[in-house]
Amino acid sequence: MVTILAKIFIQEKNDQAKIREEYGVLCGVVGILFNVLLFAGKFLAGTISHSIAITADAVNNLAGTKPDPEHPFGHGRIEYISGLVVAAAILLMAYELIRDSVGKIVHPEETEFSGLIVVILVLSILVKLYMYFYNHTIGKKLDSAAMQATAI
Repeated sequence: MVTILAKIFIQEKNDQAKIREEYGVLCGVVGILFNVLLFAGKFLAGTISHSIAITADAVNNLAGTKPDPEHPFGHGRIEYISGLVVAAAILLMAYELIRDSVGKIVHPEETEFSGLIVVILVLSILVKLYMYFYNHTIGKKLDSAAMQATAI
C-alpha cells in the first residue's frame, strides 16, 4: 500500500533531502491513519469484552499529530502538549485505570470472549506488523535511522 501511495504522492526529484521528507510525511500520515483504525477496533473489542486491558491498549494507539515541514515524521506524544498538561493527563488516566481495575477486582464482571474480538485483535497484530515492515523497508531504502527507529 505504501509503495502504491509513494508512486502517487512522491515526485522523484534529484533532491534527496526532499524525497526523504516526502517519504517521512507519507509514512507519518499512513501511520496515524492506521493507529486511528487500531484505536477504533481495539476500543470496540475492549468495550464488547468488558476488558480494561484491551481498552487501555486502544488508548495507547492514539499517538502523535500530523507531520509538518519541521517534523516530517510527525510530532511525539509529548511534543504537542505542554509538560503540565501531559503530567495531568497521565495522572488522570492512571487514576481511571487503577480505579476501574480495583472496581473489577472488588466487583468482577465476566469477560466476554467472542470470535469478533479475536478477529479484531489478530487484525491489529497484522496491521502493526505491516507498519513495521513498511517503515523498515523505507528506512533501509532511504538509509534513515529515524524510519528504522519508527519501525522498531
